[in-house]
Amino acid sequence: MFTTFPDLNLDLLWLSQARSWIRHQIPLLGSIIAGKPEVQEGRVDGCIDIDPTTLRLPKNARTFALKVRGDSMRNAAILEGDIVIMEFREAKHGDIVAALIDGETTLKRFVVQGGMPYLRASNPKYPDLIPARELVIQGVLIALLRLSKN
Repeated sequence: MFTTFPDLNLDLLWLSQARSWIRHQIPLLGSIIAGKPEVQEGRVDGCIDIDPTTLRLPKNARTFALKVRGDSMRNAAILEGDIVIMEFREAKHGDIVAALIDGETTLKRFVVQGGMPYLRASNPKYPDLIPARELVIQGVLIALLRLSKN
């Protein structure tokens, strides 16, 4: 005997259970300074398990995560302890980026003015960073995770 329960939307229940299997692991590659740039060693500190549809990740996005240290991006609502999700892609003017500037890594806003690229903090106590030799964009911010400090 087969009984149906019209009050329950079993399709939605099944869909929510099925979606829990669709996960994407993003490698947590250490931390990034939101302040004065510094030399950073690349390392994997684990993975963050997320639902790609929640973050609206493009299919086949190449992503990584970094834990934020410092306060140079506070006016962009990026605080110490936040986790930024970055995508390997070309940066556009105004994007927030993980960048290697003259051998040191930092999290800043990518600015192009008069054809010259540089980095700008979102905190007035930090100066603009103009590259002397090189500016390499390592990733573009696509999401921000803030964990509750309960």
